Amino acid sequence: MQGVRSETGSLNRDVQVSARTLCPTYDRGFTLLEVMIVVTIVAIILTMAVPTFKSIFEKRQVVSAAEQILSFIEVARGEAIKRNQKVNISWSSPGGHNVNWCIGAALITCDCTEADSTQADFCAIDSIPYRLTQSDFVDMSFEFMHMRPLSSSFAFDPVRGIPIDVADAESVDGDWLFLMHSDAGTKIEGKRLYEIQLGLNATGNASLCTDDDRFTIIGGYAIC
Repeated sequence: MQGVRSETGSLNRDVQVSARTLCPTYDRGFTLLEVMIVVTIVAIILTMAVPTFKSIFEKRQVVSAAEQILSFIEVARGEAIKRNQKVNISWSSPGGHNVNWCIGAALITCDCTEADSTQADFCAIDSIPYRLTQSDFVDMSFEFMHMRPLSSSFAFDPVRGIPIDVADAESVDGDWLFLMHSDAGTKIEGKRLYEIQLGLNATGNASLCTDDDRFTIIGGYAIC
């Protein structure tokens, strides 16, 4: 019986080997046509996705810049009250979408266009620069900021924190003071995608709102 089992086992192995020999398997690769189809599909997906990624990135830039400028003004107001001393806010823009705009704060009247910290009119408090420019937020090719009026100033009262020494009344009329929007390169149906406006009222309170005249409003903000 041992011999029979051995012969049977040997026969089974021979049959299995023969079956594998008669029906070989191959590792099949991709044909050139299949590769071209995949590459084409990926290219289409990327073409559709890139504008979306860009618009999301611009939204984050606009929101971040608006929040930081709001914080800048609120901190200046807080410094005036804490120190019991006026803090001056000034800004300047050549107009339109010019990238050479700036905002500054100091205990004296300062010039935010002055970039040399050794100069007397450089915007600083206790030798700490208090100055914002476009390069702090977005690329210098970005159509980003509008100011109303283009160049002006006011100071925060050290007791009540209200705007005083206001150079232009429209600065504190409750309408927008600074307007920040997404770049023209991502317009849809002729409209910029996002916009946030910063306004200041006569009580010294600054606030942000999103403009519903743009293609998309930004959640979390009041409608302008």
